[in-house]
Amino acid sequence: MNPGTTRVCNRCKRDTDQMFCPDCHVLTYPPKQASVPATSAVGDVFECTVWQGPNRNRGIEIVLENRDKFFSREHEMIVLHMEGIRTVAKLGSGFWRKPAVIKKAVREDGKDQLGRFMEKHHLLPPQQSLKEKGIIDTIVFEVITPSEEFKMTITEKMQTEELD
Repeated sequence: MNPGTTRVCNRCKRDTDQMFCPDCHVLTYPPKQASVPATSAVGDVFECTVWQGPNRNRGIEIVLENRDKFFSREHEMIVLHMEGIRTVAKLGSGFWRKPAVIKKAVREDGKDQLGRFMEKHHLLPPQQSLKEKGIIDTIVFEVITPSEEFKMTITEKMQTEELD
């Protein structure tokens, strides 16, 4: 292994330059991938829409260019503030594929706040929202700490173009 190469322990998630974690003694493979840091700043805002999966579960879909600008692969979790409630969302490997979706954000007590937030505000995916409400439910993220912490609010957006 090349000196100075950073690897991550699969068990304790600590960085090391050794093939086996000095603490856990497990293989530290694959090497940690360097990523381009997010290019956002405090106060930046971007819009997202509601995503619905084949089994009718919902989440927040983030346009890929916004994902790449506002999020970093180095952060496995982010903090979302929803109506004054602090939650934590895990950005799994699926978040880095298409579509980029946040499916769950839990409070300190472990309860999913994102699902409750969507139900409380009757948030629907774009085509369904347009059909039922005549508007698109839009979730606005405001950057509190770049790549780590965001405040979520809702806005209703009139749609003039047809959705794909």
